[in-house]
Amino acid sequence: MKISDKIMKIIFLVSMIFLISMTIYWLTGNLIFPIDLEEFAAITQFVIIVTAIGIGTVILILIGIMYKLSTMSGKIWFLLGLGILGWFIGEFLYNYLEIFLKIEPFPSIADFFYLIAYLPLSIGLILQMRLIKIKLSTLEIIIVLILFAIICVLVSLFVIIFPIQDWYSWDIPAEEVIPLLIGMAYPVVDLILLFFAMFVLTKLRHGKISIAWLLLLIGIICTIIADIIYNYIENTTGSQLFELYDLVFLIGYVFIYLSGFSIINVMSKSFEQK
Repeated sequence: MKISDKIMKIIFLVSMIFLISMTIYWLTGNLIFPIDLEEFAAITQFVIIVTAIGIGTVILILIGIMYKLSTMSGKIWFLLGLGILGWFIGEFLYNYLEIFLKIEPFPSIADFFYLIAYLPLSIGLILQMRLIKIKLSTLEIIIVLILFAIICVLVSLFVIIFPIQDWYSWDIPAEEVIPLLIGMAYPVVDLILLFFAMFVLTKLRHGKISIAWLLLLIGIICTIIADIIYNYIENTTGSQLFELYDLVFLIGYVFIYLSGFSIINVMSKSFEQK
């Protein structure tokens, strides 16, 4: 599979136009969609989001195979692809249960795939962090740790502690313990993944491959932010049809598949030079 610079520019242009149109669609959806078309709107969102993450899944796994699994780069991209595959399955099951079967999707089997995905994603980022032979200065490490600590405190307060206080006043019914623990697992694994993403991002330097990794990390960080927003909204105000977190999820998935196309574009040039 080869992607020329011209095709790459077309992919970027189409993707940006798509994101702009989807942003308008999401921001105006709650105003323009009548109640009797809510199910149609939900199905439309489902198809759009699952298609975007599905493209990312296929592209990242394909890159791992193209690099060959015997190489470090091959292992990294294949692991990242497996992680995105977990998100894809979780996204599909969650929406299928909610939209088509009319079953409460949380907690459900979808949570298993959502959460297990963080393992290969984290391992992939750790391997990439080790692969980048750049030593961070003490100041850089301190800045990253301080920023991460601030984010941890804010997420812990507004996504875990305050909602538990508001909903249960720390008197949690026995039947709510497991769903609560599953819900709390999401911000925890989000923060773990964010920790590795921040260090890889800090290590990035100029170069052809850095553009692809920058796109990937933006995509991953967008999904982390979206998941945190989702947990906050679900624990406080409750959701509506067109939610901000779904738009941010979509943006993240688009950046993830763009990173994959960028890698193939770089690999195409390398093959031509050989």
